[in-house]
Amino acid sequence: MQTIVDINPLKLGKIEAYKTFVAEVTGPRQKEYTNLLNRYGIKTVHAYFHKIGEVDFVVVVHTAEDDARKRLEHFATSLHPMDKWFREELSKLHDFSLLNGRTQAAEAIFAYNVNI
Repeated sequence: MQTIVDINPLKLGKIEAYKTFVAEVTGPRQKEYTNLLNRYGIKTVHAYFHKIGEVDFVVVVHTAEDDARKRLEHFATSLHPMDKWFREELSKLHDFSLLNGRTQAAEAIFAYNVNI
């Protein structure tokens, strides 16, 4: 198992639209979303809103199979209807231009753990 962390900026004023998107994938599209996650080896999804200055971010932490990053390489070009819909919705919500063409790290690197 591995941890995958994605940190993506939202377009201005899109938090409520993101919440609507989440309600759809955890409601009427839950079965399709679960199938999408399973195809890519993703076991858990934990999402958080985070604001830095005037920019809202979505931080998503996944627990995933060891080969999930390899599987996810095909997500951007997948013709599967749910994958296409999911990508289109994400592009409406996220302002990927703020990343200045940079891609995210392939994996989160463990720094430390504290148990209280």
